[in-house]
Amino acid sequence: MQKIAIIALLSVFVATPALADNSGKFYVGGSLGSASFADANVTINGTPNTFPNPGALGLVGGYHFNQNLAVEVGYTSFAKSTLTGTSGDVTLKTQSLNLAAVGTYPLNSAYDVLGKLGISSNSYTEETTGSLVFASGGTSQTGSQSSVLFGLGAQYHATSQLSFRAQYESFGKIASGSNAPSISALSLGVFYDF
Repeated sequence: MQKIAIIALLSVFVATPALADNSGKFYVGGSLGSASFADANVTINGTPNTFPNPGALGLVGGYHFNQNLAVEVGYTSFAKSTLTGTSGDVTLKTQSLNLAAVGTYPLNSAYDVLGKLGISSNSYTEETTGSLVFASGGTSQTGSQSSVLFGLGAQYHATSQLSFRAQYESFGKIASGSNAPSISALSLGVFYDF
């Protein structure tokens, strides 16, 4: 009996009917995830610290040229990340606007693997009650930096219009300068083809 139940459950995921070709169609999507900073070290009380991992909320619009190539315009907002010390707090708020080509390779009618390559326009706001980390002067500083965007992921097509995506994206540096951090994110998203 258990073998029959396992085979029936697996057949739901494996024996998916062929899905419609979305070539020439627009799509929209949204994702939630967790981001992490690289090279965002701040010394507090003589101890190096890294900004905590913020949450990430992404929105995207895209167009399928064919089954293997699409273009996406996306916006990702990262939650505030705060370091606290006896000499003051430093809060970093980051966002990214990006444009990328998305290549997909179908594994079967339900699953794809994908890669993204493009450019991101990243910006940040840094607020502090102590000394600024990425710039000098004042208690608030803003900045921006264009960087190369790349990503990898996998996608599951629940229907011909609805799909779910798990992906890793690297947005690059958020500011200019040797001590400026870069940001990346792991996310899960839902996408709808018109």
